[in-house]
Amino acid sequence: MHDNIKYNNIKGGITIARKLRVWFPGATYHIMHRGVRRKPIFEDEMDYQVFLQILKSALIKYRCVLHAYCLMTNHIHLLLETCDMEIGKFMKHLSECYAMYVNHKYSYRGHVFESRYKSCLVEEDAYFLQTSRYIHLNPVKAQMANYPEDYSWSSYRTMIGLIDDGITEKKKTLAYFSNNAVFRYREFVEDIGHKYVVQEQHIRKMIGEDELWLPW
Repeated sequence: MHDNIKYNNIKGGITIARKLRVWFPGATYHIMHRGVRRKPIFEDEMDYQVFLQILKSALIKYRCVLHAYCLMTNHIHLLLETCDMEIGKFMKHLSECYAMYVNHKYSYRGHVFESRYKSCLVEEDAYFLQTSRYIHLNPVKAQMANYPEDYSWSSYRTMIGLIDDGITEKKKTLAYFSNNAVFRYREFVEDIGHKYVVQEQHIRKMIGEDELWLPW
Protein backbone atom coordinates (compact mmCIF):
# COMPACT_ATOMS: atom_id res chain seq x y z
CA MET A 1 0.00 0.00 0.00
CA HIS A 2 1.66 3.22 -1.17
CA ASP A 3 -0.74 5.97 -0.18
CA ASN A 4 0.94 9.36 -0.08
CA ILE A 5 -1.30 11.93 1.58
CA LYS A 6 -4.00 11.87 4.23
CA TYR A 7 -6.12 14.94 4.96
CA ASN A 8 -7.34 15.58 8.50
CA ASN A 9 -9.95 18.16 9.47
CA ILE A 10 -9.14 20.04 12.63
CA LYS A 11 -11.01 22.61 14.69
CA GLY A 12 -11.76 25.83 12.84
CA GLY A 13 -12.25 24.15 9.49
CA ILE A 14 -8.56 24.09 8.67
CA THR A 15 -7.44 21.06 6.70
CA ILE A 16 -3.90 19.77 7.11
CA ALA A 17 -2.18 17.06 5.14
CA ARG A 18 0.34 14.56 6.38
CA LYS A 19 2.25 11.95 4.49
CA LEU A 20 1.16 8.37 5.06
CA ARG A 21 3.68 5.66 5.77
CA VAL A 22 4.76 3.40 2.95
CA TRP A 23 3.87 -0.21 3.66
CA PHE A 24 4.00 -3.48 1.75
CA PRO A 25 4.06 -7.12 2.93
CA GLY A 26 7.49 -7.87 4.34
CA ALA A 27 8.42 -4.22 4.88
CA THR A 28 10.99 -3.61 7.63
CA TYR A 29 11.07 -0.46 9.74
CA HIS A 30 13.19 1.31 12.28
CA ILE A 31 10.58 2.63 14.72
CA MET A 32 10.95 5.13 17.52
CA HIS A 33 8.05 5.97 19.84
CA ARG A 34 8.39 8.54 22.61
CA GLY A 35 6.46 9.36 25.73
CA VAL A 36 4.07 12.28 25.46
CA ARG A 37 5.97 15.53 26.11
CA ARG A 38 9.02 13.24 26.35
CA LYS A 39 8.01 12.10 29.82
CA PRO A 40 9.16 8.70 31.13
CA ILE A 41 7.12 5.73 29.96
CA PHE A 42 8.87 3.26 32.28
CA GLU A 43 8.93 3.95 36.03
CA ASP A 44 10.17 0.64 37.39
CA GLU A 45 11.36 -2.81 36.36
CA MET A 46 7.82 -4.19 36.23
CA ASP A 47 6.89 -1.62 33.56
CA TYR A 48 9.67 -2.85 31.29
CA GLN A 49 8.63 -6.46 31.83
CA VAL A 50 4.97 -5.76 31.13
CA PHE A 51 5.85 -3.85 27.95
CA LEU A 52 7.91 -6.81 26.71
CA GLN A 53 4.98 -9.16 27.35
CA ILE A 54 2.66 -6.86 25.40
CA LEU A 55 5.25 -6.63 22.64
CA LYS A 56 5.47 -10.43 22.48
CA SER A 57 1.69 -10.71 22.22
CA ALA A 58 1.58 -8.08 19.46
CA LEU A 59 4.29 -9.87 17.47
CA ILE A 60 2.21 -13.05 17.50
CA LYS A 61 -1.11 -11.33 16.80
CA TYR A 62 0.17 -9.34 13.82
CA ARG A 63 2.74 -11.89 12.63
CA CYS A 64 5.67 -9.48 12.82
CA VAL A 65 9.35 -10.31 13.27
CA LEU A 66 11.46 -8.36 15.74
CA HIS A 67 15.12 -8.05 14.78
CA ALA A 68 16.23 -5.63 17.51
CA TYR A 69 14.79 -3.46 20.26
CA CYS A 70 15.84 -1.12 23.03
CA LEU A 71 13.60 0.29 25.75
CA MET A 72 14.90 3.61 27.05
CA THR A 73 13.42 5.66 29.88
CA ASN A 74 11.12 7.75 27.73
CA HIS A 75 11.22 6.13 24.29
CA ILE A 76 11.54 2.83 22.49
CA HIS A 77 13.40 1.66 19.39
CA LEU A 78 12.30 -1.32 17.31
CA LEU A 79 13.71 -2.93 14.18
CA LEU A 80 10.56 -4.63 12.98
CA GLU A 81 9.60 -6.70 9.93
CA THR A 82 5.94 -6.95 8.97
CA CYS A 83 4.16 -9.85 7.30
CA ASP A 84 0.71 -9.29 5.78
CA MET A 85 -0.65 -6.56 8.06
CA GLU A 86 0.37 -2.93 7.94
CA ILE A 87 2.62 -1.48 10.58
CA GLY A 88 0.03 0.99 11.87
CA LYS A 89 -2.19 -1.78 13.22
CA PHE A 90 0.69 -3.30 15.13
CA MET A 91 1.76 0.02 16.65
CA LYS A 92 -1.80 1.01 17.56
CA HIS A 93 -2.29 -2.26 19.45
CA LEU A 94 1.10 -2.01 21.18
CA SER A 95 0.65 1.61 22.23
CA GLU A 96 -2.94 1.27 23.40
CA CYS A 97 -2.35 -1.87 25.45
CA TYR A 98 0.64 -0.42 27.24
CA ALA A 99 -1.12 2.92 27.81
CA MET A 100 -4.03 1.10 29.43
CA TYR A 101 -1.61 -0.66 31.77
CA VAL A 102 0.22 2.57 32.71
CA ASN A 103 -2.95 4.59 33.26
CA HIS A 104 -4.44 1.87 35.44
CA LYS A 105 -1.28 1.28 37.49
CA TYR A 106 -0.48 4.93 38.16
CA SER A 107 -4.03 6.35 38.05
CA TYR A 108 -3.11 8.52 35.08
CA ARG A 109 -5.42 9.79 32.38
CA GLY A 110 -4.72 10.59 28.75
CA HIS A 111 -1.99 9.66 26.35
CA VAL A 112 1.19 7.86 27.34
CA PHE A 113 2.91 8.06 23.94
CA GLU A 114 3.19 10.84 21.41
CA SER A 115 0.37 10.49 18.93
CA ARG A 116 2.56 9.75 15.93
CA TYR A 117 5.47 7.36 16.15
CA LYS A 118 8.54 7.86 13.97
CA SER A 119 9.37 5.23 11.38
CA CYS A 120 11.95 4.76 8.66
CA LEU A 121 11.68 2.10 5.97
CA VAL A 122 14.76 -0.15 5.99
CA GLU A 123 15.41 -1.50 2.51
CA GLU A 124 19.17 -1.97 2.22
CA ASP A 125 21.27 -4.62 3.96
CA ALA A 126 23.87 -2.12 5.12
CA TYR A 127 21.17 0.12 6.58
CA PHE A 128 19.59 -2.86 8.36
CA LEU A 129 22.88 -3.68 10.07
CA GLN A 130 23.67 -0.08 10.95
CA THR A 131 20.21 0.33 12.45
CA SER A 132 20.69 -2.78 14.59
CA ARG A 133 23.97 -1.32 15.82
CA TYR A 134 22.42 2.10 16.44
CA ILE A 135 19.60 0.61 18.51
CA HIS A 136 21.89 -1.50 20.67
CA LEU A 137 24.27 1.39 21.33
CA ASN A 138 21.54 3.72 22.60
CA PRO A 139 22.21 3.03 26.31
CA VAL A 140 25.98 3.40 25.84
CA LYS A 141 25.73 6.69 23.98
CA ALA A 142 23.27 7.92 26.61
CA GLN A 143 25.80 6.98 29.33
CA MET A 144 23.37 4.55 30.93
CA ALA A 145 25.74 1.60 30.44
CA ASN A 146 29.44 1.11 29.75
CA TYR A 147 28.81 -1.71 27.27
CA PRO A 148 25.65 -2.69 25.40
CA GLU A 149 25.48 -6.08 27.13
CA ASP A 150 25.28 -4.29 30.49
CA TYR A 151 21.85 -2.90 29.64
CA SER A 152 18.97 -5.19 30.57
CA TRP A 153 16.24 -3.76 28.35
CA SER A 154 17.50 -4.38 24.85
CA SER A 155 17.90 -7.35 22.55
CA TYR A 156 21.68 -7.18 22.54
CA ARG A 157 22.28 -9.87 25.15
CA THR A 158 20.05 -12.20 23.15
CA MET A 159 21.95 -11.34 19.98
CA ILE A 160 25.28 -12.36 21.50
CA GLY A 161 23.90 -15.51 23.16
CA LEU A 162 23.93 -14.49 26.83
CA ILE A 163 20.15 -14.95 27.21
CA ASP A 164 17.11 -15.77 25.09
CA ASP A 165 14.39 -13.16 25.49
CA GLY A 166 11.92 -15.20 23.43
CA ILE A 167 11.02 -12.35 21.08
CA THR A 168 14.15 -11.42 19.11
CA GLU A 169 14.87 -13.14 15.79
CA LYS A 170 18.63 -13.03 15.34
CA LYS A 171 19.17 -15.34 12.36
CA LYS A 172 18.86 -12.66 9.68
CA THR A 173 21.23 -10.28 11.46
CA LEU A 174 23.88 -12.88 12.19
CA ALA A 175 23.64 -14.27 8.63
CA TYR A 176 25.43 -11.15 7.39
CA PHE A 177 28.58 -12.37 9.13
CA SER A 178 30.37 -15.48 7.88
CA ASN A 179 32.64 -17.25 10.34
CA ASN A 180 32.02 -16.87 14.08
CA ALA A 181 29.00 -14.66 13.43
CA VAL A 182 28.27 -13.75 17.06
CA PHE A 183 31.83 -12.57 17.62
CA ARG A 184 31.82 -10.59 14.35
CA TYR A 185 28.50 -8.96 15.18
CA ARG A 186 29.69 -8.04 18.66
CA GLU A 187 32.87 -6.60 17.18
CA PHE A 188 30.79 -4.60 14.68
CA VAL A 189 28.49 -3.14 17.35
CA GLU A 190 31.12 -2.36 19.93
CA ASP A 191 33.45 -0.50 17.59
CA ILE A 192 32.51 2.88 19.07
CA GLY A 193 35.27 4.91 17.45
CA HIS A 194 34.67 7.42 14.67
CA LYS A 195 34.32 4.77 11.97
CA TYR A 196 30.50 4.85 11.91
CA VAL A 197 29.81 8.46 12.87
CA VAL A 198 28.37 9.38 9.47
CA GLN A 199 26.02 6.40 9.49
CA GLU A 200 24.87 7.19 13.03
CA GLN A 201 24.13 10.77 12.10
CA HIS A 202 22.18 9.64 9.04
CA ILE A 203 20.05 7.19 11.03
CA ARG A 204 19.39 9.80 13.70
CA LYS A 205 18.27 12.27 11.03
CA MET A 206 16.07 9.72 9.25
CA ILE A 207 14.29 8.61 12.42
CA GLY A 208 13.85 12.19 13.59
CA GLU A 209 15.96 12.16 16.74
CA ASP A 210 16.70 15.86 17.00
CA GLU A 211 18.99 15.62 20.00
CA LEU A 212 22.31 13.84 20.01
CA TRP A 213 22.12 10.85 22.35
CA LEU A 214 20.22 12.50 25.21
CA PRO A 215 21.01 10.80 28.57
CA TRP A 216 17.64 9.26 29.28
